[in-house]
Amino acid sequence: MLTAKETRRYDVQLCVVGGGLAGLFAAVSAARHGTRVLLMQDRPMLGGNASSEIRMWVRGSHGKENRETGLLQEAELENIYRNPTMNYSIWDSVLYQLAREEKNLTLLLNTTCLGCEKEGERIVSVTGWQLNSYTFHTVRAELFMDCSGDSILAELSGARYRVGREGQAEFDEYAAPETADACTMGSSCLIEARKTDHPCPFTPPEWAYVYPDDESMYLKKHDVPESGINFWWIELGGEMDTLRDAQQINEELLRVAYGVWDHLKNRGDHGMENWELEWVGFLPGKRESRRCVGPYILNQRDLEEGHTFPDAVAFGGWTMDNHSPQGLRYMGYSSKHITPATPYQIPFRCLYSDNVPNLLFAGRNISATHMALSSTRVMATCAVMGQAAGTGAAVALRHGCLPAEVTARHMAELQQMLLEDGCFIPGHLRQQTGRVTAEIGEADRAILENGWERPHGEDANCVVLPGGGSLTLTLHGPVSALRLALDPDFSRESISADSRYQKFAMRTHVDWPEARVSMPARLLKSCTVTAGDAVFRVENNRRALLLIPLPAEARQVVLSDLTAWGGGDVGLFSVDAAREAMHE
Repeated sequence: MLTAKETRRYDVQLCVVGGGLAGLFAAVSAARHGTRVLLMQDRPMLGGNASSEIRMWVRGSHGKENRETGLLQEAELENIYRNPTMNYSIWDSVLYQLAREEKNLTLLLNTTCLGCEKEGERIVSVTGWQLNSYTFHTVRAELFMDCSGDSILAELSGARYRVGREGQAEFDEYAAPETADACTMGSSCLIEARKTDHPCPFTPPEWAYVYPDDESMYLKKHDVPESGINFWWIELGGEMDTLRDAQQINEELLRVAYGVWDHLKNRGDHGMENWELEWVGFLPGKRESRRCVGPYILNQRDLEEGHTFPDAVAFGGWTMDNHSPQGLRYMGYSSKHITPATPYQIPFRCLYSDNVPNLLFAGRNISATHMALSSTRVMATCAVMGQAAGTGAAVALRHGCLPAEVTARHMAELQQMLLEDGCFIPGHLRQQTGRVTAEIGEADRAILENGWERPHGEDANCVVLPGGGSLTLTLHGPVSALRLALDPDFSRESISADSRYQKFAMRTHVDWPEARVSMPARLLKSCTVTAGDAVFRVENNRRALLLIPLPAEARQVVLSDLTAWGGGDVGLFSVDAAREAMHE
């Protein structure tokens, strides 16, 4: 029988606090590399701003050749396969499945981190309170990672952090305010609507704000049928404290949200007669609060001028999308955009603390100025930083060292591990093992061996194999698994004709009839594998990075009866031996 004062205890190697996309992918990547991980998340589901609680679109780098891959791509393809109408509850289950499938990963949901114990400079344990079981959970670990967004471990551990906007002179950022201040970007309350075949009247709650005309609503764009706007501009809190004033901001946003819907339904002709209110985000999505300080602070100049770093592990490419602290109350469009060099590099030194040596972080709380954060905060960028930080933690634990020593001595290893796992690091190519040769034309073989596993520039960089055809591979030495980098359609044109869903397969409103997404047309669905005396089938594949286990004695492999999800050609960027799966 549990009591309110009972504490459950865990000993792991890495404890990740925060289960948004950054924290989830950090935990999964570390676990897949053999690390014993515990992920503590204060909500009942994973995904953070992308979850069904908040429903913000996942956005990332501009340019189809710069699309984020790795674990984010794995999650999106699984979601497209299982969830073609982009139902948010099914998306929640896809993210939950990623965590629960990992045998090295312990998941603590509904658990709020509220305590931290240190020995000297290092964190040795954190304690959380699990709301639905009325139980404390204390986690001891060698490394800790803060992916909470709000940097709760920074406050608890004494790790250095920043809040607000830097002045122009500190980092030579011309778009920053002249003088530093405590203002931030605010939080948003999103709305989801559903189109029906009948009129849907709406009676607002008496506490909702009234917006009789567009000017009273600060001239914000709200043409749902035309643009599918998700009401990101229902944003407040940038002139307040987005942490300590969070509940006040939340309640004010609800008054605005219901008032906006009342305006759409009852105050002018907006073409919304047959639309009903499907959902309102009672938990706002937050853009900014604390930013941890690492050995390097990423800034506007780094992004805009495309600075390169020897410890690059991730990338971004969203505009510096700097929302006014006034949010909703800024008349008209409330953000200013500066185009960065796309893609720009993000160094590993921005992902761990400069004064708490065993603390890493990933997400919107990385070591960056306010101006750099205005780009790095978007979730696809947070996701690739999470995978990089989780893999970096695994490297540190493998070598018995701290994150700073990974930067100093093991960076090439970390970068190649990320590339091996399907991630993209601008300026870096995956190194071939030399264990596999494709029996194919010389020009096509060069593509498969060039280490560049995506389109670049005008070059498709992809070998196209006919549906129903075959590919013969010669193995030079024992290989326990083939590694195939397949074509996930970086343009996304075969996934959806709607540009909104080509960016990432997440819906906002439910039109009538419902929008659907499809698996990438040239992604390999199935094939027959003949490896020596072994013959078996790959069925229903939905990963762009496919590992095919092989018997150790195989010296030739034939992939035959190649079938794509679209029924036509199969696209292939690379074929090689999986590095960590090679027999030595």
